[in-house]
Order: sequence, then structure tokens, then C-alpha cells
Amino acid sequence: MRLAVLGLLALAAAAALFVAFWGHAVPVGAVFLSVVSLVIGGTVAFVCLRHAGAAAVAVLAPLPGLLAAGPFALAGGAAYSNLLAAYALGYLVAICVSGDIVRRVLEGADAETAARGALADILLPAGVVMLAGAALVIGWLFRGVPRLGLSAAAELIAVTLSALLYTSFAATLLPFGESFFANANRTRERRESLVRLAARVVEPRWGMSLSGAALVVATLGGFAAQPVLAQPALWAASLLLLFLAAFAAGRDWRDALAATLALATLMLASLMLWGRVTRHLTAASFLDIATAAAAALFVVATMLWRIRSYRGDMANVARLRALEDMGLAPWFGALGGAAAILPWIVLHGSIAALAAMAVLVGAAGLIAMPALATALETLIPRRRSVDELYGRG
Repeated sequence: MRLAVLGLLALAAAAALFVAFWGHAVPVGAVFLSVVSLVIGGTVAFVCLRHAGAAAVAVLAPLPGLLAAGPFALAGGAAYSNLLAAYALGYLVAICVSGDIVRRVLEGADAETAARGALADILLPAGVVMLAGAALVIGWLFRGVPRLGLSAAAELIAVTLSALLYTSFAATLLPFGESFFANANRTRERRESLVRLAARVVEPRWGMSLSGAALVVATLGGFAAQPVLAQPALWAASLLLLFLAAFAAGRDWRDALAATLALATLMLASLMLWGRVTRHLTAASFLDIATAAAAALFVVATMLWRIRSYRGDMANVARLRALEDMGLAPWFGALGGAAAILPWIVLHGSIAALAAMAVLVGAAGLIAMPALATALETLIPRRRSVDELYGRG
């Protein structure tokens, strides 16, 4: 069955390539920049995973969905920056899935079991992102360019599904030899200090400090985005949607509220960034911002799902263990997506803002959200019974 699924995925990739290029002139410049971006993304993926095959799968996995839905998105009025933002989302998903598979393999699981476990853990967060992200894109663009919103939502779903399926199924055929285990274990040991440093965000003093910094960024973004904030109904609906999506993943109102505030900060900072770079906001700019919010929601939903699995622990301990399980893979995904976007600056300098937004996605999901959750936990502590604290009997 696994080989049959891989065969169907290969046929789907060939069909996507056929649909994308049949009857159209091949854009030589875009193909060249795409190759450069893929090389950069593959290099970052190899540094993260320490496995050439897994890196190649991760960097190529979003392409079938992008090729299948990209022409329809372009016909609907999408810009090249929107396709780049969608690819960065798929790249982030693929790196996170591949990183989880590698972690499980290093812990003793075989490739098939590791891929099955990673797919099971990532399926709900990916579903949340596809549904909530598509709704967010359609809602933000419905009044102005509804056709663009619908085609962009289809593109977001296609890229996420492509990254999820190709990465998890192709990983079952990859060989993991002794050299991989030696190199990956050494790299894992060297990165433990970085993981511990990143996880310090769950300490109350750091959580409160970083929450204050996020509040400052949100305030600056709010002043810079006053014309957009004049649509309170749209913002209220968007924030409610993000809150419900985060609550569905974590089932905890504090974490869901922290996720909503982190994503709102990301959107306000992105609006400020685009406003300063382009001096005016277009439908393509709103689509890029909505895609960035969907990418950050994926990181947040993945973290909340892992926190939920550790619900028997203290809240800060569960948050810490979730961050340790995720490791640095989301950071590599965000930074690798930003690096892969950079060559496209030769087309338009404003794409640099899109690369900066990719970095902000990692900061919002891995710094702002746990910091805000820690601050809320400190300000509004939970009531815990004696049995919960010390165990029964």
C-alpha cells in the first residue's frame, strides 16, 4: 500500500508539472531563480537534518502542490511573492515533519514507524492550518478580490497537503546508515545548548520580559496600520478564528489566547513592514500577510498539540517538553524559507520584506507565543488540587 501511495503521488507530481507548463512559454528567469532557491533551501535542510535524501525530499515536497495550484492562483491575480510565501509555508511544514522523523529514527524507531508517528502528530495541526488559513485568506480578500482569495486558499491547501504527504511517505524509503547516526547524534549533542537556550522562554522572568517586547511591537504595528485597523469587524472575525483554531489544537484558553496575541502581533508587524517598504498595501500584500499568519499558526498548533500530550505535567513543564520535542527544526524551516526567498529580490526589492516576514513567523511561534502563555500563567495561575500536585495515595 505504501508503494501504491508513492506511485500515486509520483503521478500527481507529473500531472502538476504538465498542467503548469503545457501550452505556456517557459519563464527561463523564473526557472533559474527557482533552482537557486531550491539549492539554498536544500543546503539549509541538510544542515538541519544531516541526511541528503531527507533534505532533498523536504525541499521538493511543496512543489507538486505549488505547481498544481500556482497557475490558477496567477490567473486569479496572484503575484510571484504570493507563490513564494506559499512555498515558504510548505517548506516549513516539510522541515518540521522531516525533523520529527529524524528525531524518532535517532531514538530507535525504524523509518516506517517514525514516519507514521510524525504524520499522526502533525495531522491535526496541518488540518487546522488548512481550514483556518484558507478561511483567513478568503476573509481578508473577499470584499476586494474574491477570485484571488479562493484561488489562494486552494493553493495554501494544496501546498500544505503536498508537503505533508510527500515528506511522510517518501521518508519510508530513505536509508538511514551508520554515518547518518554518527553525524546526526554529534549534531544533536552540539545543539542541545541552543535548544535549552531557546526553551528559557518558558521561565517567568523571560516570559514577562519578552511579552512586554511583543506588546511594544504590536503597538508600533498598530499605529502604522491605522487604515487597516479601521475595519474592526474583519479583525474581530480573524482573531476569533485564530483563537478557535488554537483552542481546537490545545484545548486550553490561556494557550489559545497567547497564540492569538502572538499571531496578532505578527500581522501588525507585517503590516508595518509592508507599509514601509511599498508605501501602500495591495491585495498581494494582504495575501502574503495571511499566508505568514497561517505558517505561524502551524508552528503554534504543533506546539499546542504537543503541550496537550503532556497535560499531566505542570503547565510550564509541558511547554518546556513541547519545545524540546520540536527542537530547532521550525527555526531552520523559517530561516530556510527566508533564505530561499532572497534570490527573488532581483525581480522586486519589496520581496526582502517577505523574507523578513518568514523570520518573524519563527519568532511569533517559538518566542512570542510561549512567552505570552508563560506570562498569562504567571498573572492568572491555575488552581491545582493536592492530588494533581502530589499524586493520589
